[in-house]
Amino acid sequence: MKKLLPAAVCAALAGVNGAQAVHVNSDGKGQVLLYPYYTVENFQDTYINLVNTTDETKAVKIRILESMNSQEVLDFNLYMSPKDHWSAVITRDDAGGASLTSADTSCTVPLAVSAGQTIPFRRFEFTQDSVNGIERTREGYVEVIEMGVVTDASLQAAIEHNTSVGSPGFGVPADCAELDTQWSSGQWSQDADFGMTAPSGGLYGYGVLIDVPRGTDATYDAVAIDNWFDSLFAVSAHSEPGDLLPNLGEGSSDYNVFDQGGVVSGTADNGWDAVSAVLMQGSISNDYVLEPSLDAGTDWVVTFPTKRQYVNQGSDPLPPFTSVWNPETSSACETFDIFYWDREEYSPQTPPSENDFSPLPPPGEIQTFSFCHEANVLTFNNSNVLAASDRTGVNLNLESEPVAFNNGWADVSFLIDANPSAEGPRVLDAGGTLFGGLPAIGFAVQRYVNGDVLIDIDECDDDVCIEPPIATPTIRANYAGSVTHKGERLIAD
Repeated sequence: MKKLLPAAVCAALAGVNGAQAVHVNSDGKGQVLLYPYYTVENFQDTYINLVNTTDETKAVKIRILESMNSQEVLDFNLYMSPKDHWSAVITRDDAGGASLTSADTSCTVPLAVSAGQTIPFRRFEFTQDSVNGIERTREGYVEVIEMGVVTDASLQAAIEHNTSVGSPGFGVPADCAELDTQWSSGQWSQDADFGMTAPSGGLYGYGVLIDVPRGTDATYDAVAIDNWFDSLFAVSAHSEPGDLLPNLGEGSSDYNVFDQGGVVSGTADNGWDAVSAVLMQGSISNDYVLEPSLDAGTDWVVTFPTKRQYVNQGSDPLPPFTSVWNPETSSACETFDIFYWDREEYSPQTPPSENDFSPLPPPGEIQTFSFCHEANVLTFNNSNVLAASDRTGVNLNLESEPVAFNNGWADVSFLIDANPSAEGPRVLDAGGTLFGGLPAIGFAVQRYVNGDVLIDIDECDDDVCIEPPIATPTIRANYAGSVTHKGERLIAD
């Protein structure tokens, strides 16, 4: 049942649901990190960054999933020493898909990633779908799951970097090969929990979408989920490389949702529902910018990180989703309504506010669209900032309106019924507490093009400059940035 607590007692949540209640950490650190989007379309690159802020040695699962149905395209183990930072880049490869490369030396198993090799993404998990080419790997999202803390002293020593400045091997882990041996013939091959304790959190991360031809980048924070692991049922979540586990559903079924100054606390039927509960949104809101003088454009990323659990289980979808994955169409579509306003509070979807003669003109129709995949891109007026493929992209056309809606904000509603009930669609029943909408995360990317700008390059030293300038090149001044979606929850008993 739902327990609504004042925010002042958040520190005492252990007495409500136990210490392991899943929640979104607003401070950005957690045991699970969700990166809503990667892309290599149209010569773009995506950089993934991950930081261990703790004094502990971490075992982490890096899982990269394609956008259409969250099928794995690459999965490996990463071992991070205390205060470690790891990064990698996802790029387009010659085979037409995507690949991952890292110049970071932090230990991975398989060793190929930490050895600097380029690893092509794989299509084995979706060969039965109608869309099954390697190009499907070019868009998706990333899960990072902490599997546990490495406590064995010899394993810690193998993972930790050489911090002696100027010494041979500075900045390199002592012995990554030892970890590979542990899995092939050592103690981990017999007992994955050897020398491990439960995950403790403290990870943060962010992604960077680099548009190489346009010279822009858009950086976003990963969504941090904390207290995901339930130590009452397992020592750790440590699994061998190539294992589909751990997944988001293996964590605690207890959850805490922060809403309207309080905490909604409950126990779901399983870990998948608990994670979905903390991500549920009745609607999401954000800005759009389409200013013609700046050749501006806006795309929204909307990702459903738990959708695969609800649409891949047979002939019928599980709530809150309403459509099952169809391999013949390679889709599982969820409709949504969108309302939008300009910056002066006007919307074509509302009737005029001034007095008028009867009969009144009808309000504009509410536009209904569909998100058919796990990671989706909604572009405004075909601005295609992220150059999303037909596999992922949805277009909202505002150009046909009588008023130029060049700039404003919009609200995407996932609700079918404003008053959720256990029998209604788009409702998640998490242990008697009803959440309306869908589990969604994401952000907006805005791009501005400032045309050709003349830049004078002066040769200066100590405020003394050579005249005339040595060059007057012309460059294109492009800018991009990201804005996290804002959500509205609908929760009922």
